[in-house]
Amino acid sequence: MDNKLNSGYRYIFGPVPSRRLGISLGVDLLPAKTCTLDCIYCECGRTGNLTLERKEYVPVEKVKSELRDFLSQGPKLDFVTFSGSGEPTLHKQIGDLIRFLKSEYPKYNVAVLTNGTLLFDPEVRTQVLDADVVKVSLDAGSAENFIHINRPHQALEMSRIIDGLISFREIYSNQLWVEVFIVKGLNDKDTELKRIRDILKLVRPDRIHLNTLDRPGTETWVEPVEESFLTDVAGYLCNARVVDKPDTSGKISGTDFREFIISTVKRRPCTAEDVSLILNIHENDAKKHLDKLHENGEIKKISMPRGVFYFLKRERES
Repeated sequence: MDNKLNSGYRYIFGPVPSRRLGISLGVDLLPAKTCTLDCIYCECGRTGNLTLERKEYVPVEKVKSELRDFLSQGPKLDFVTFSGSGEPTLHKQIGDLIRFLKSEYPKYNVAVLTNGTLLFDPEVRTQVLDADVVKVSLDAGSAENFIHINRPHQALEMSRIIDGLISFREIYSNQLWVEVFIVKGLNDKDTELKRIRDILKLVRPDRIHLNTLDRPGTETWVEPVEESFLTDVAGYLCNARVVDKPDTSGKISGTDFREFIISTVKRRPCTAEDVSLILNIHENDAKKHLDKLHENGEIKKISMPRGVFYFLKRERES
């Protein structure tokens, strides 16, 4: 059955082709942008609410209602993924939502894309145990680079975060993935990469993903490293995998292009090619829809090495 788009959804988005997870339905549990970090490379833009407070940021029953409405159609998905406008483990009932999915829709894998900063909290560790994949971030081997790259909440300490990752690995039996985002001139030096490697050996993830800037980040001065450098570093960092292009084998059909495009670029900048793959339309048609939204002042665009990216104006200028 084809995946159907519904412009009325507020807390779920996509499905979108993910470079790590295939065709993924996103679940966004936070108002933009609420996070424990304010990473210089984040595609969601600056963190407006830098916090460690865990609470019910969006109504959990309404999230369940949207999930029921969509998943009852039997869409073709590889994952239901908690991600979006900030750090998903800040939502105090994320565990309830994961259990809901695993109980009522067990055919779907569940992923949590987290920065891992709250896994020092035993309650957070317990709440995400039922997820099939938990992907955490590790961009620094030193406290200095952690502050420079990730710009954390002032109460966060890198040593405590690492202890949380190690403690989580000890009790988590499913797939733990770590993503390392390389920023040119910051964490690409030999000494820093060795520190990151030493931490990875302690955490013992099932997979390590290596990434660099591919779409517009928070700070315009952030630069990607060369692909050849990533390939060399991948072998050094415990046989990491370089993040590649999305698997687009499960294309998505639909008609409400305006609402769907806005909902998607609100959370991640996209090229016309990205949108064409998501909507299962020709790239020229996707560009027409995007250019019309741009002409109307509803979205903005910026040129990057991979192409022209479109993003939601108010999210990037806040």
